[in-house]
Amino acid sequence: MIRARSTCASRTAGVTLDHAAGLYDLLSPIMMLGAERRLHSEVISLLNLHNATSVLDVGCGTGTLTHDIYNSMRNTKQKWVVGIDAAEKMIKKALSKYHGEPGLYFDAALAEDLPYPPETFDRIVSTFFFHHLNYELKKDSLNEIWRTLRYGGTAVILDVDIPYTLFGKLCAYSGYWLFRQHEIKENIDGKLRSALTESQFAANWRIVSRHSGYLSIFELKK
Repeated sequence: MIRARSTCASRTAGVTLDHAAGLYDLLSPIMMLGAERRLHSEVISLLNLHNATSVLDVGCGTGTLTHDIYNSMRNTKQKWVVGIDAAEKMIKKALSKYHGEPGLYFDAALAEDLPYPPETFDRIVSTFFFHHLNYELKKDSLNEIWRTLRYGGTAVILDVDIPYTLFGKLCAYSGYWLFRQHEIKENIDGKLRSALTESQFAANWRIVSRHSGYLSIFELKK
């Protein structure tokens, strides 16, 4: 099915979700079988935000995690939290939900071409985004995360990975069969791990935890 793309989304070969923006907040917890909040809490804990003032959320959707990160940081005038997504309708929804909070921003932008100078962010996070990218875009996006992350900084990725239980295989392959996205199959086949190994994070990433039989949380260090 061919779906209309927003201007920013039309610049990427990745899968974008303008068409899902209206229902995303309703469907996301269901698709995650109620585990979304628990996983977000672990991700935020790994980010170790106590000394961070700038955070980027790549593939932020409607901004729920971005806002949770913002609320988890010290109440300082210097904090700067940005969520980016290629789907402009997602960004519009995020802005409508969190309009006017100082230091919280949402931009329509591409993960493989981040519009920020080198070493801009103390922390970078991405959840359930890399399974929307083909292998080359996975590598390009990881290298953009490296470029914009400050030395000594941490990035955390939560995404589909190689299934390790029967239930996990059922969940992962159901998503692949339902959406017919070869990008999902790449993650199932371990291509996200391969992309990490081929990126500038090559020697500085690890799997911190695994969930639901098919999800992994990765920690990347610069």
